[in-house]
Amino acid sequence: MMAAPRLTKAEFFGDLSLPIELIRRNPQEPFPLHTHEFSELVIVFAGRGTHVTESEEWSIQAGDVFVIQGERAHGYCTIEALRLVNILFDPTHLGVPETDLLAIPGYHALVTVEPRYRREHRFGSRLRLSLEQLGQVALLVDALERETAAKEPGYQSMAAAYFMQIVGYLSRCFTAAGSPRRLSLLRLAAAIGHLEQNIDRRVGIAELRAITHMSESSLLRAFKKTVGLSPIGYHLRLRLRRACRLLESRELPITEVAYRAGFCDSNYFSRAFRRVMGVSPRAYRDSHG
Repeated sequence: MMAAPRLTKAEFFGDLSLPIELIRRNPQEPFPLHTHEFSELVIVFAGRGTHVTESEEWSIQAGDVFVIQGERAHGYCTIEALRLVNILFDPTHLGVPETDLLAIPGYHALVTVEPRYRREHRFGSRLRLSLEQLGQVALLVDALERETAAKEPGYQSMAAAYFMQIVGYLSRCFTAAGSPRRLSLLRLAAAIGHLEQNIDRRVGIAELRAITHMSESSLLRAFKKTVGLSPIGYHLRLRLRRACRLLESRELPITEVAYRAGFCDSNYFSRAFRRVMGVSPRAYRDSHG
């Protein structure tokens, strides 16, 4: 079987320094399976159709909102006046603060957890907006589109701000929705958010169990399915990611970098960094000079 074609950032991002691009499909035409180098936020504004992957297919209609992660092959068929907006984004290079969003369980549920549970829940955990909510999102989408089209001075910051407003609003909508399946995703999302907001200290399994009301085995299994790591392993990656950013800035001594990334022992930090990154903290800093 031929691999699905891969869409690249160079093809779709008009400005590679702003990893956000908005594409309206009025209407959405049938589109074969494909993957991409970026993530995609899909907002369905009218009509209906079928969203397909390599092994499943789901009906979609006005109000449906979902995120496609780049490595997931997907496409569309059986179109009936389907109108949607695709907001393409590179989550690793947005360059905007996410601190407040990380406090919304719906953010991780929408962006991280639901895509991983889509097959198991048969798309039943997706976000579906009311007409009022869809109207509110439409206003923000219009504002984002104007900024990316006009490219007036300051448009990069304005476009990023509108994008974060859209994601923040949708995250709140996901949090407010009350289906049992969605609630289970929100519990796991709350644990992921808790880890991301507490990078500067150790977080134990008991603390996460208190947040999620899950058994240890269920929690470990859910984390492995969602992020590919144990909670402790995921938290370690978050702390090392912060350390990488601090090392790249070259403003702090390595012992201070270790402390700010939540490591009390700089020797343990160096061992953990080398094990995961393949080089010592000092070598990493030197290579990013």
